[in-house]
Amino acid sequence: MAKKNNKAGLLKPLLMVVLVFGPALFLILISLGQCEHKFQTLPEYGDIGEYEFTNSEGDIISNETQKDKITLFTTIQTSCPQQCAIDIAKLNLLLYQDYRKNQKNMGHVKFVSIVTDSEGNPVNNLDEIIFTLNDIIQGFDPSIWNVVTGDPKQVYDIENNDINLYSATSDSSFAEKPYLETMLIVDKQNQLRLVRRGNQEGLIRDFKQHVALLQKQYDKAAAKVEENEE
Repeated sequence: MAKKNNKAGLLKPLLMVVLVFGPALFLILISLGQCEHKFQTLPEYGDIGEYEFTNSEGDIISNETQKDKITLFTTIQTSCPQQCAIDIAKLNLLLYQDYRKNQKNMGHVKFVSIVTDSEGNPVNNLDEIIFTLNDIIQGFDPSIWNVVTGDPKQVYDIENNDINLYSATSDSSFAEKPYLETMLIVDKQNQLRLVRRGNQEGLIRDFKQHVALLQKQYDKAAAKVEENEE
């Protein structure tokens, strides 16, 4: 698919660390991420392409509905919270609660969690996981955190130099599928901006820092537009 070819070059080191070297070398990416902050920019890795999911309210969530929003993609398993590819508790405490309580400034940041079973297969019935999230997450709001049904391949089919995130396998990953543990930042223009595993607190904190960095880029661009209009 054309959208995958657009991610060549810059995406290669990202996938190499995620798929080949495993969690230990994510420390390298964290260091690189901290260096990126000095330059006040977050790289673009290419258009994520078209996608379409259905949320728990029956609404369509697509690349069209997410225009002008920062979208944070994860997977979530029906076996959560006991067994999850992403650390849902840390994701809730470190990201969701902050954004939920600051909707005035962060209302354009949306979570999209694609529901799978413990083997990574798509799940159509969302009732069980919605019940669980309402029970364990304070102020769970489906308008902020979209829990959706659909094929995760639509957004996780990221490929470069014969390395494909969706089809890759690893003995150290949840269900031996690294993509299930992976979080994505997709910007307002549907550009992929970051790939991170979400199974460790440090990586989730780093992910949050990069969301903040992307927001600073938008704030800076908006301020420049206002300055030019004066």
